Amino acid sequence: MSDKEYIKQLKQENAELKKRMDEQDKRIQELERLIKQNSKNSSKPPSSDFGRNSKPNTSLKKKTRRRKQGAQKGHKANLKQLIPEEQVTRFEHLVPEQCTCGCCDLEESQEPALRFQTFDLPPIIPIVNEYVQHYRRCRGCGETIYMPLANSIKRNVFGPGVLAVVGVMTGMLNTSKRKALEVINEVFYVPMSLGGLSNCEAKISEAIADPYDDLKNYVQSQDTAHADESSWSRGNRLKGWLWAMACGTGAFFMIHANRTQQAARELLGNFTGILHSDRWSGYNIYEHIRQICWAHLKRDFQAIGEAKGRLGRIGCQLLELEALIFRHYHRARDGTIQWRTFQSRMVAIEFAVEHLLQQGGECNGPLAGKCREIWKHRENLWTFVSHPDVSPTNNAAERIVRQAVLWRKMSFGTQSKRGARYAERMLSVCATCRLQGRSIIEYITKACQAHNNNQPAPTLRPE
Repeated sequence: MSDKEYIKQLKQENAELKKRMDEQDKRIQELERLIKQNSKNSSKPPSSDFGRNSKPNTSLKKKTRRRKQGAQKGHKANLKQLIPEEQVTRFEHLVPEQCTCGCCDLEESQEPALRFQTFDLPPIIPIVNEYVQHYRRCRGCGETIYMPLANSIKRNVFGPGVLAVVGVMTGMLNTSKRKALEVINEVFYVPMSLGGLSNCEAKISEAIADPYDDLKNYVQSQDTAHADESSWSRGNRLKGWLWAMACGTGAFFMIHANRTQQAARELLGNFTGILHSDRWSGYNIYEHIRQICWAHLKRDFQAIGEAKGRLGRIGCQLLELEALIFRHYHRARDGTIQWRTFQSRMVAIEFAVEHLLQQGGECNGPLAGKCREIWKHRENLWTFVSHPDVSPTNNAAERIVRQAVLWRKMSFGTQSKRGARYAERMLSVCATCRLQGRSIIEYITKACQAHNNNQPAPTLRPE
């Protein structure tokens, strides 16, 4: 081999090694970025934080003074309230017979009596109705007959009260079926099996089916709404998705097999108001006004700020502007500054944010693509500035979905279509009743009573 050929071979090997090193450097950077991901700089839930990722090593925001545990200064005391006297079961009057000085000559005082109440629960005894079907023999033909049970009796072994308890245990408290069965058997003394518990859930689902459909139409007709989705197990290792749409007085859930634009269309229906959502591409089908969630943007800016070089500096500046935006917004919301003042201050901030996003998109790396993606949604970043009744975050939907996530983690989703219908309807009832300040167990009881009597169930629309 000549010297020229040897040098040519060395150059070729050097070029291949350099190319391989560049690829490995990119892979190492990507792996380092993934390792540093936590709930503060990505969409990962807080429960996934562990070890070093539970608290970022370097915070891009100034450290604030940590509050002490317990009630804060100026906190309104939450004292135990006495129930009215007409609701008291038994009175026990304590009259002093001797003074602390030893004197027994006591007279009545004008001071009002002190009141102290204790609470207890009596043994819960279920109401058992037994239908005795007596036989009678016909004198004419000699046939022995009895009066058959009505269909409403045969179908309803467990009454509305039992159904309401089942709904609260499995639908509101996220209790497993076996634990709920233990409570029903040992606390309420109602004999029931796992199959009977599942049948009770099916009856509850039937009772609230019409109010659920009406609630869906009600939420889709509002001026503003929040939408979000989360993964959901559908049994047999099938992955599904749980969708949620909420307004100020109602929320409904939908369990769907896919996370697609078609599923998003089913969720939104005929909704034409202002939609709060994240930047997931499935919501791009919505042709009306949107508000991108700034809580998600904060996590994205945190991730960008942890990058190296120019892109990291841009992320730090975006994070500072985000804090400034919320500071001005909270002051305008609380009334310490006028809304027109807030809007005038936001003009320069909007320009600065969009300019930084444009600069970040010109950098290299996967996080630069995040800047380009956010910049494409720039028209949907500032809806809350021109509409005072619009929130800059999608926290309303996040809080609504959190209850469903707890259900999923406790019960691993649902195993059948019937279970999926029960889950989405019960989650909708619980979330809506909480938003309206209504009693969940009272609503389920009334809905089951109406269903047993072939009457329309009470509406979930606000009264």
